[in-house]
Amino acid sequence: MSHHCWSILCVLLATAMSVSPQESKDPSPHATRFVTVEEGVQIEVLDWGGPPRQAGGTIVLLAGGGATAHHYDDFAPALVARGYRVVGLTRRGHRGSSAATEGYGFVRLAEDVLRVMDAVGVTTPIVIGESFAGEEMHVLGARYSAKIRGLVYVDAAFDRGDDADNDAYRAAAKPVPAAPSAQEADLASFTTLRAYLEKYGGAGPEAYLRTRYRTNPDGSIAGLWAPDLSIRQAMTKELKAAYYPYNPERIRVPALAIYAVPKSADDLMRRGSSDRSPFPELVALTAADPALRERVEKLYLVTRARVQKHIKWFEAFAEQGRVVELSGNHDLIVSNPREVLQQIEAFVSSFRKRP
Repeated sequence: MSHHCWSILCVLLATAMSVSPQESKDPSPHATRFVTVEEGVQIEVLDWGGPPRQAGGTIVLLAGGGATAHHYDDFAPALVARGYRVVGLTRRGHRGSSAATEGYGFVRLAEDVLRVMDAVGVTTPIVIGESFAGEEMHVLGARYSAKIRGLVYVDAAFDRGDDADNDAYRAAAKPVPAAPSAQEADLASFTTLRAYLEKYGGAGPEAYLRTRYRTNPDGSIAGLWAPDLSIRQAMTKELKAAYYPYNPERIRVPALAIYAVPKSADDLMRRGSSDRSPFPELVALTAADPALRERVEKLYLVTRARVQKHIKWFEAFAEQGRVVELSGNHDLIVSNPREVLQQIEAFVSSFRKRP
């Protein structure tokens, strides 16, 4: 199993506690509704509105593993301002939607997206997804291409069945200091948590943080939110079955794959990558330690080679695909929102040029 898949499973297996989040105002201008996709299973849908344009005028947003639709609370209004109608959904088993006891295979999750689209009146949208959402997008683009205008993979197009380079990456990454973990002072409140996250990659919208983390009665951070143990076990069982073996069908719609790729060793330290959070302080340490600098340079080369392998897989996997590399961390929606928006606009413009 690839490194990306393991990180998803780690999130889903995080220890959960029944602690309610502190109430806070969500300033993002969306309406919230719940769509029943099967008996007893409701999906949270955020609708930011906006008039659809002629070519690919509606956008459906899919969050990464462990995340909710609130991840797009800041990004979605920027899309609306460009003339799109925008809706986002929180997949089953994630905070806000039903904690179903089954239905976590990629096909079922993609069918949830289609049922939400039907319920809210969305036709032939561009689907934009980050990280784990790539698995649902593969299904949509292969089996339901008539219902999808295009796909935008935001650091989400990975051959998760190929883990041949994992050992080499770990060997290169282990001797390079990583960004420090959050300390007790960083977890004192959402304010201190946000300051820590902004320093090492970006925090995201307030409402998103409050769906992502659990709080104690005193307002301190208790850790990442996760569903009950039985739900996590169901998720893990179905995900493992889907990843062994991993053989997604080729997609048949236009697709853009945006990858988080450092342009230099300094870039890797300052801005991070798909696998690594930024650690700006490391730049000064390498300046004083040539041996450490050499290790960072090696990690940079291994990181680039790793992404290039996935890019080649995507180019063979997507019949109408193109690739863009951005310097940033895995959460490009937070770290590089303007650049991602520019790439989406260019992608949509390509539809208008076609006869």
